[in-house]
Amino acid sequence: MTAPAWHLLTGELSRGGIGDYTRLLADALADAGREVHAWSPDAAGVTLRRASAHPMRGFGRDAFAELGRALDGFSAPRRLLVQYAPQAWGMRGMNVALGRWLVARRRTGDDVRVMFHEPFFPFGWQRPQRNLLAAVNRWMARDLLRASTQAYVSTFAWERLLRPLAPSNLPITTLPIPSTIPFVDDPARVASIRKQISEDGCRPVFVHFGTYGGMIAPMLIEALGRLIERRPDARILLLGGGGAEFAARLRADEARFADALVAPGFQSAEDVSLHLQAADVALQPYPDGADTRRTSLMACLANGVPTVTTRGRFTRMDMIVAAAGYPSVYEPHRVGEIAAQVYEDPSTTFVGTDPNVPLREATRAFYLEHFAMERTVERLLAEEGGG
Repeated sequence: MTAPAWHLLTGELSRGGIGDYTRLLADALADAGREVHAWSPDAAGVTLRRASAHPMRGFGRDAFAELGRALDGFSAPRRLLVQYAPQAWGMRGMNVALGRWLVARRRTGDDVRVMFHEPFFPFGWQRPQRNLLAAVNRWMARDLLRASTQAYVSTFAWERLLRPLAPSNLPITTLPIPSTIPFVDDPARVASIRKQISEDGCRPVFVHFGTYGGMIAPMLIEALGRLIERRPDARILLLGGGGAEFAARLRADEARFADALVAPGFQSAEDVSLHLQAADVALQPYPDGADTRRTSLMACLANGVPTVTTRGRFTRMDMIVAAAGYPSVYEPHRVGEIAAQVYEDPSTTFVGTDPNVPLREATRAFYLEHFAMERTVERLLAEEGGG
């Protein structure tokens, strides 16, 4: 019997983290021998390697009705895999029409599955005007769970939040988000980049990869401050959007960073991979702790960079690898201390790795075993008959 086609529904395909993930997933499922179609309002002009991309007209009820007619043109049974974060589906994060439409599709016999990248906006007293959004988000999540034969979450923490809203018999599986920065195997180019940054190997190279947002930036400043105290000779690569602005702010505030920071600005995924590989250690603090939805963390691991991160409320110790333990989110300065220790003693044992294997090899092997896109596809296909 031919396996059902997979229809990946997403609010963004050409851009953004969910778009990057969906493109990689579509082609990976196609590589596994499945017929795959990706649907999104911004799909026009998107070229996938093996899957097919189809534009949607928008996010409203008429657009969903039109999408339903297009899906009905494909042979049943149809498997719909929705890539979901509330803000990605328009209507300012309150698109209740999506859940209602999916419930109707389930009633017609479609196998509806939802991947929750984010579940809902939190309630809080600091921004009470957002509590309506938080309430509507929960209503939307309930409808999506009711429509689903199988739900997936990007981190185990979301399962705890969603389970009270879900039917008691609904399976919820964690699908870690793999790196959207593929490993580029080009040792000569890596060596050239490292030689330039490290001043012919005379200086250690540390790296952070991210967007330098308002919650992570203060933690990173503390971590880098302690790192530069211990390693005044450090070169610090700041990769990702906002890196150059963050570097300018650090240099303006603290003269000791003047000669330490290297911020290349926007780079292709290939260049990010090469620069990550040129570094000795990565510093990746997160305010909620490291978890399996952090694509910047996964990029470091996928490219074999020994990585120091933080332990917080979203961290599950058997799912993340970090150097010499996990400093608490309340001690971000220790990220800098441990990063220096890892550089000075590369034999440092990582959680979940073989101490007899070189640290870079162990880091990449840990990623490939637990988090690579191949693991995502394996889990999806293992549950293929669940609808």
